[in-house]
Amino acid sequence: MTQTDNKKQLIERALILSGGGARGSYQVGVIKYLNEIGWIPDMVCGTSIGAINAAAYGSGMSTDEMAELWFTYDRRTLKQFSLRGIIGCLKNGCRYAPPADTRTIRKLLEKHIDIDALRKSKTRVLITALNMKTAQIRYFTQNVIELDHLMAATAIPMVFPWQHIDGIPHWDAGLMVNTPLTPAMAWNAREIIVVLHSPAGIFDINEPKTQKQTIDLSIEHVLIGSYMATLPDTSWQTTPDADTFETPLYGSPRMNLALNGAKLRVVAPPKMPGVASMFNYSKKQAEKFIKEGYMNAKMQLGSFF
Repeated sequence: MTQTDNKKQLIERALILSGGGARGSYQVGVIKYLNEIGWIPDMVCGTSIGAINAAAYGSGMSTDEMAELWFTYDRRTLKQFSLRGIIGCLKNGCRYAPPADTRTIRKLLEKHIDIDALRKSKTRVLITALNMKTAQIRYFTQNVIELDHLMAATAIPMVFPWQHIDGIPHWDAGLMVNTPLTPAMAWNAREIIVVLHSPAGIFDINEPKTQKQTIDLSIEHVLIGSYMATLPDTSWQTTPDADTFETPLYGSPRMNLALNGAKLRVVAPPKMPGVASMFNYSKKQAEKFIKEGYMNAKMQLGSFF
């Protein structure tokens, strides 16, 4: 048996943390519930804000400490920018300059996330970043993760500055893999919990009636896109002569399906939080989402595991 095979056998439980900006506090509530029922992951994999939460978890932070990290962050310390200014530069061909200053975020992460403790984590931690030159998704484990990797994982294009890793520019991989499910499948995890920041693909959503609702729904579909694309479309195999094929709702509260032999379950908000929620880092919203994450996990997971 190879060393890789041994590693694969060790991954029994995997926790997948999606990107979603300020909605990321929702994941703290989910993790709190999982801790209470004794569901401890062998692997945690995160994209964008999910990468920050994954690193925080791997460094040994308690859910109370993770919540405090959310309560401490103040978006008002970021350099202000406007959509009008960005559009103006597009028209005039301005030399690119990131409109937001992330030095405060870096200092916050440096203060709260213990990289040395992350190195020693018994939990396998992976975070994602997107190689800007090749469009390849790169996964980094706790053995190499530094502050630069965390900054790259959350470098939202057109807003935050990209980060160089090994001399190569990287930014937020949420553009392509907002829900990094692949590592759990590659390591043959037997139980997988995916935390989404969108109800799309999991719960039925009403047809939009206003311009705002249409924009909101389009963003929800973007957030859920990589998760839906990663799932194997077994309908082609089970009904090859059908005229309509549809990806199964793996992990939906309405269905109890296995993914490549693994038990897979999803925790997701039942209603659309709205686009503005992705940029609202207020303590009030963080408290609300942490509470909802906990209650949703309790209701949606039930006795599944």
